[in-house]
Amino acid sequence: MKFKTNTLTAAILGAMIGVAGCSSDSNNTTDTTSAANVSGKITGFGSVYVDGVEFETDGTSITIDGMPATEDDLRVGMLVHIEGSDDGRNGNATNITFEDEVEGVVTQTVAGGGLQVMGLSITTDGTTNLDLKDLTDTNTDGVIDTADLALGDEVEISGYPDGNGGVHATYIEFEGQHNGTDEIEVKGTIASLMATTFMIGDMTVDFSGATFEDGLTQASDLVEGMYVEVEANTAPVAGVLTATKIELEDGGSYGVDGDEGEEIEVEGMISAIDTTSTPNTITVNGQTFDIPEGLDISGFAVGDMIDLDIEIVGGVATIHEIEDESHDDDHPGKIEVEAVVTSTDTTVGSSSITLGGVTISVDPAKVIMLDYSATPDQFFNLGSIVAGTDRVEVEAIPNEAGDGYIAISIERETSVETYVEIEGPVSVSNDGVTDTFSVAGVTVDLSTAVFNDANTIADVVADVEISVKGSFDNGVLVVTEVEIKD
Repeated sequence: MKFKTNTLTAAILGAMIGVAGCSSDSNNTTDTTSAANVSGKITGFGSVYVDGVEFETDGTSITIDGMPATEDDLRVGMLVHIEGSDDGRNGNATNITFEDEVEGVVTQTVAGGGLQVMGLSITTDGTTNLDLKDLTDTNTDGVIDTADLALGDEVEISGYPDGNGGVHATYIEFEGQHNGTDEIEVKGTIASLMATTFMIGDMTVDFSGATFEDGLTQASDLVEGMYVEVEANTAPVAGVLTATKIELEDGGSYGVDGDEGEEIEVEGMISAIDTTSTPNTITVNGQTFDIPEGLDISGFAVGDMIDLDIEIVGGVATIHEIEDESHDDDHPGKIEVEAVVTSTDTTVGSSSITLGGVTISVDPAKVIMLDYSATPDQFFNLGSIVAGTDRVEVEAIPNEAGDGYIAISIERETSVETYVEIEGPVSVSNDGVTDTFSVAGVTVDLSTAVFNDANTIADVVADVEISVKGSFDNGVLVVTEVEIKD
């Protein structure tokens, strides 16, 4: 897994909950505009892209952690709440609100990615957007990631409950070492409630000296299972956080809520599936839903990112559609191309980017745009890319027709290297040359390539996934390095 540092920060796919007079999912092509009440992860700018919808922000009121803000303060990966209107593709935002999930100190780092913050297990993946620009690469591996965080470092995290008492992060920002007096906060569900303490994750909260607000008046109002926000001025000591204030969060319960007849869109991670109960159930973002008869969930597994279309019927959140919303890390035929951009096409409806001999379609509403250059553009988009100069990395998957690729993420790099790197499944070319193959439709010559580990050219067979690095000569990528993926 690769993480990089960025002034923009980079992410994503977190918990999305959208409520509207009629459905506004990203596949809706109707021109009918309806009221929108949407919570989701920012995937890009050029206005603000959330849940496949481009929301215009002229005159929009923006609030971050309760304070007035501007669009310049928003970042890719933030889970935001939007009020306004949309037609499923385009919209206007009246209000945009961001509230972090955790703002606290690192209590443990985890090898391979992830960390513990204030006793909460924070998981990360290839969609997690990191703003760690002020960190030093302590591992001297050329990549700044969560392993470079130190105990006592203060971070701000946006994400959603993973159903196991932790948070799956969509956005992590480094804010320096905690000075011992800055306010820190954590949200979670009360467990193991005692006279003066309870647990959130693996951390004990001592509320003996805390004040109570926003729906709570005294300690006796606390109950197990209640969703609360805990504030403190000092970091946990020996696993105990001394709370200064406790208040209800989201009315005391995390999850989908709405009025009769409302349609709700929930995106998140599956933490449990029960096919032995009647009816079957699925748990997403810590909330369990009944699966109605006739709805097939056999293709989904714990850990998948999904999109639930829900309607409130008789006071019950009722699922009527489930869609795969994963980052497509394991999507069959997925490719990655890193090279200097040859050209871009920003024509509405047929946008594309060409690099490394591959032309890839781009849907601005669905691609994650990340700028890791030396001078990152706050509102980085396809039109920001300078052909012939900018080096980018594109992740893409086969399109529905199977005759091309569509981008799922585009990252502008700091590197000025000119080599081409392509990763994807192999198909043997039709020219009959033993050492020439095709990856992502590009002919690659492996005759002089150096292989990783003990692999040889005999291991390069159809459909095996490889990563190749080289340069073009008469339309053929002459490869110098080959890595065969597990």
